[in-house]
Amino acid sequence: GASMLDFLLSLGLWQLTVTVLGIALAVGFGFSVGIQKVFRLRASVQEADLAIDLMQVTSTYIGILLAFAGVLAWQDFKDADTAVESEAAVTSQLYRDLAAYGPAMDPARQALRAYVQSVVVDAWPLLREGKRSPVTEEKLLIVFNEVASVAPTDERESAIYREAFSRMNEVVSMRRQRLAAARQDVPPVLWIVALVGSILTIAYASAFVSSRYALLMIAGTSLTIGLLFLFLLSVDYPFRNRNGVSDAPFVELKSVFDTIDRFSARMRAPPPRAPSPLGGTAAT
Repeated sequence: GASMLDFLLSLGLWQLTVTVLGIALAVGFGFSVGIQKVFRLRASVQEADLAIDLMQVTSTYIGILLAFAGVLAWQDFKDADTAVESEAAVTSQLYRDLAAYGPAMDPARQALRAYVQSVVVDAWPLLREGKRSPVTEEKLLIVFNEVASVAPTDERESAIYREAFSRMNEVVSMRRQRLAAARQDVPPVLWIVALVGSILTIAYASAFVSSRYALLMIAGTSLTIGLLFLFLLSVDYPFRNRNGVSDAPFVELKSVFDTIDRFSARMRAPPPRAPSPLGGTAAT
């Protein structure tokens, strides 16, 4: 159920690996021992050979389905990761534009800092549920208002101003892409079909083959299917997943902004006065 999925998504990678592969092995061994005892099957050599051939056909179909689910999950994960990286990059470029404009954009820069902080603190927890943060939206509106309140006075400021507004529109667009990515996941019906199909494949092999060699083969098959589900769980639900998309690009923006501020302060500072031949500093 949902609580089991939440538990698995909350695990670290090593914990998830041990848990998923442990479950897969338990299912494999359980079917290997249990099915023949429950149904009291005694398959002949011909029936066992036929069962193995049919199992190969079944496992091929399940393998194709799992591969399809894996591609879907990986594409969603990459889309989410790219959306976050792109949004952080454009936000950094916007901050550079505001810094290059001059002191008139200082309130807008502070508002942009507040927006980035809100993305990490307010928006990120809500992304796990595919929801938007009203607080973060308000912070972004404040950035727009602060920039809109500034009036360029020359051609240089007008050029930077146009560029800054273009960047702000990109931030809005990238933010929508991030929200869309948070709502994408592998369809539940695909999970159900893959799970039931995998269990049937193992059960089918277990029903007709009974030897230590067969037990080893079934354990290997179970681990292989477990690895596929481990991959799916690692990349599906990119924002709910502990192993999913990180907020690091936004967290790192604070140090990027600090660097831009220090550079801007040095550029704005008046040059040091040259020493006078008579001592002291030369008058300008």
